[in-house]
Amino acid sequence: MKRSTLALLGSLGFLSAARELQRGRSVILTYHGVLSGDDDAYNYLNYNFVAAGTFEQQIQYLLRHYRPIRLADLVRSYRNNTPPPARSVALTFDDGFANNCSVAFPILQKYGFPFTIFLTTGMLESPGAQLWSERVKRAVYLCPRESVVLPILGRDIQCQLESPGARERATRRVLHMLKRSPPAERNAALLIIESACGRPELTARELERYEFLTWAQVRTMASAGVEFGSHTVHHPILSTLDEPALRDELVASKRRIEAEIGQDCYAFAYPNGQPGDFGVREKRALQAAGYSCGLSLGGTLNPARPDPFELDRINIGRQFEGPVYQAAVTGVLGTLRTMRRNLLARRPAAKSPDGQVRRC
Repeated sequence: MKRSTLALLGSLGFLSAARELQRGRSVILTYHGVLSGDDDAYNYLNYNFVAAGTFEQQIQYLLRHYRPIRLADLVRSYRNNTPPPARSVALTFDDGFANNCSVAFPILQKYGFPFTIFLTTGMLESPGAQLWSERVKRAVYLCPRESVVLPILGRDIQCQLESPGARERATRRVLHMLKRSPPAERNAALLIIESACGRPELTARELERYEFLTWAQVRTMASAGVEFGSHTVHHPILSTLDEPALRDELVASKRRIEAEIGQDCYAFAYPNGQPGDFGVREKRALQAAGYSCGLSLGGTLNPARPDPFELDRINIGRQFEGPVYQAAVTGVLGTLRTMRRNLLARRPAAKSPDGQVRRC
């Protein structure tokens, strides 16, 4: 929905009314990172990262209209079948970027706002490490050519890169294909993509965006009351893993976090967190590994008695400002997006031309 329409809904009091109607449903928000840089640094690659000033305004909005709650307390309420306080909001971060400590942490400390960070443990203490998905994004989006053919997953994928919009569409297409691929196939495709497009070195300006936390930073924040959960070791989508690999990702990350901070790692966030990324098998694996809950990214609010292993969260990115942010937090935006997806799913599928070459 367009920003102007959401602004109109806000001015008419619709978003305030929606917030009141949803007061019995908890809100769990997900951020990935907070950056102190200038706005011109916010291109597609920074989609999931918000500016520090915007982040502080959003925290102030939450404090005016919601009741911050520790994730542990929210999960305890649900597992005990007792309703959490009205308008409860829990704040989380995924992946474990260093800016969670250097930029976001001081702001949240200033307001006494509790939060939880879900760590991709294999990335910590690994200089220059990047998530596989980030490597794909940087390779395709920053490719110095105006078009490239990627022979991956048994197909020749032709990507047009003549404009920022075309680069974004191509990057999203390639990333979407790889997300559902088994890790071995995905990793092989990643090497082909980087061979064809290049693997750009990180600039000094990008370090705040891409660097991961150190365990020393994790321990410092943990001693100040910050909670830490698991986001796997290597950030695979769980449904692409076989049983041994699934168990290893869940158990190894949990044990490493507990060993580093001396606290129980009770919470897990599903990488990508969309329908199809996890199911009954994955939820059972979480329970077997000793987790108390699993968090998804469906973009909706949580009902009075949710499944503890399918707690939903709302992802907040750089475009979530003003009325868009309010519409997201109240659940209005998620509802509208779900309606749109359902309508599109009912449309007849478009026929693709024959041949191996597919356009991004």
